[in-house]
Amino acid sequence: MSLRPAPRSRRTSLRDVARVPVLAALAVGLVVSGCSRSDGEAQAEPAPSPSGFDVPDGVTLTDPGSRLDVGDEGTVVIDLGDGAASAVTVTVEKVRRGSIKDFRFFTLDERSRDATPYYVDATVRNDGPAGLGGSSLPLLAHADDDVVYPASELVGRFRPCPSSALPKRFLAGASADLCFIYLLPRGTSLRSVDLQPGDAASAVRWRPKD
Repeated sequence: MSLRPAPRSRRTSLRDVARVPVLAALAVGLVVSGCSRSDGEAQAEPAPSPSGFDVPDGVTLTDPGSRLDVGDEGTVVIDLGDGAASAVTVTVEKVRRGSIKDFRFFTLDERSRDATPYYVDATVRNDGPAGLGGSSLPLLAHADDDVVYPASELVGRFRPCPSSALPKRFLAGASADLCFIYLLPRGTSLRSVDLQPGDAASAVRWRPKD
């Protein structure tokens, strides 16, 4: 879902909140490849990596299913396809509950007007070996209705939460500070922030502070 600022003479519409069930397998670009609701926490297995991928020296992958506190870092492998993959370390620095008034310069449909925005500040480091420029980070909002929601893409400047896009050039050793926008439907609240490089069993989760 893209959020576009409204020009003075015309305002663009904000699309309905996208919903992605917890057990949907997501690729790096947040493409849904399956739909079903979670029946509980999947059993954790050793940290996965693509066939033939050698974890860089000094890098330790975080076990799938790990529950982290805000401020902790988690490391997973992002598989870009065509034999390209890279270890990525993400630190969720802060989780903020916003106000729908923050979007006063957007035209919102009825459902979006009732949504609750959350802003997630995160630091991302590419541990290598592949470049990740232009990729989408599979960082999702896991609501208390057991549904995960992808971040909204922002077009233009949005002061409460700047861009969630990785730099176009993001080689091994590079790091970036990003902010992710999530619009959760009325009646739901944020349970965790999930870094999900594959299916739900691969997710590493951060618990927001009360």
